[in-house]
Amino acid sequence: MTTSVRQAQAVLRNKNVMEGRSGFRLRAHWGGVSVLEGGGHICELNLNACPGVNPLWRPQWATIDPFEYKTGKHARRYGSPPDGRLLAGIAGHSLSFDHFGPPSPEETAAGLTTHGEAPALKWKLQKQESSPKPRLQYGLTLPEARISFSRRLTLDRVNPVIYCEEEAVNLSSYDRPISWNEHVTFGPPFLEAETTWFDMPATRAKVCPASYSPRFSLQPDAEFTWPNAPAKHRKRMSLRTTPSQRFGHYTAQLLNPELEIGFIAACNPRLKLLVVYAFRRADFPWVGNWEERYNRTQAPWHGKTFCRGLEFSTTPFAIPRRQTIEQGPLFGKPTYRWLPAKSNAQVRFLILLLQVPEAFRGVARVSVALGKIEVVESGARGRNLSVAADRFL
Repeated sequence: MTTSVRQAQAVLRNKNVMEGRSGFRLRAHWGGVSVLEGGGHICELNLNACPGVNPLWRPQWATIDPFEYKTGKHARRYGSPPDGRLLAGIAGHSLSFDHFGPPSPEETAAGLTTHGEAPALKWKLQKQESSPKPRLQYGLTLPEARISFSRRLTLDRVNPVIYCEEEAVNLSSYDRPISWNEHVTFGPPFLEAETTWFDMPATRAKVCPASYSPRFSLQPDAEFTWPNAPAKHRKRMSLRTTPSQRFGHYTAQLLNPELEIGFIAACNPRLKLLVVYAFRRADFPWVGNWEERYNRTQAPWHGKTFCRGLEFSTTPFAIPRRQTIEQGPLFGKPTYRWLPAKSNAQVRFLILLLQVPEAFRGVARVSVALGKIEVVESGARGRNLSVAADRFL
């Protein structure tokens, strides 16, 4: 196959990216990424060196495009508002925008959904290129928030790096208090209890209230230092792995304020696959750690879901916007950001996929400088992995 033909196929619209749902696939020599039009979700990451392993969560229920959701037809299968529309179409890395968490009772009555309009509507193609690099730009306008949102994904053809740029444009004449949350969720087979490592450069952290879950494994509302959270019966639990029990919880972590670059990392050493998201800490100072292991019994969960999210964000907890603002700062740090009237804001992050050596122990540090990304292993061995990269962050 000629180079020109390969380049022409580097960005493809596909009518069946996942369960008959349309979207786009971007491909490079090392692997690629797939996204859905319904909700805009990044639903698949592929590294050819680890064939057949998509680290991102794919719900155990059959999904539909969220804009197809009708309460009367789909509530029994996916749940009632405000969650039903979101859960009907959720997958992998979703975007919670322009709020993180459920809408208020009044907003629910007005028809708004959990995590904002972005994951509930259809995203449209804005631009695509196959040369010199595979590149896709897609987005939408949020009609109620009056915000235009776009995402551009660019693949390095040789090195396993995906560059992501996002922009929000406030179309209204009002300053908007917003949450901007990259809801990255991992699932089996990549996610394994007591096997998969989860890392971030976090410092102070807090457990959510007991009302979050009937099977709570941590001390509610407790403050701690990542990763050692206070469990029940005065024990402590390392959150770097997931225990093999039935539970659900959520913790909010503040990333080290002294760092310029933040990251989240997930590694399955048995499958030899490492996923790293790196971003500017000034854009995303918080990371939410969401763990769901056969805990939620209502539709569509039915006690059958095992997934774990590391959500880098402007906002620590998934609560209504009004409550986020009224509660004020956490650990002395803001819990939302402003999008001023008739203005725009941009964020950037990159995704790195690596095949790791046997018995890799997770990630201690990530640095992005001098044209390369360097990953340092946790533990005494401290092996270094590096990949050439653009000056992006």
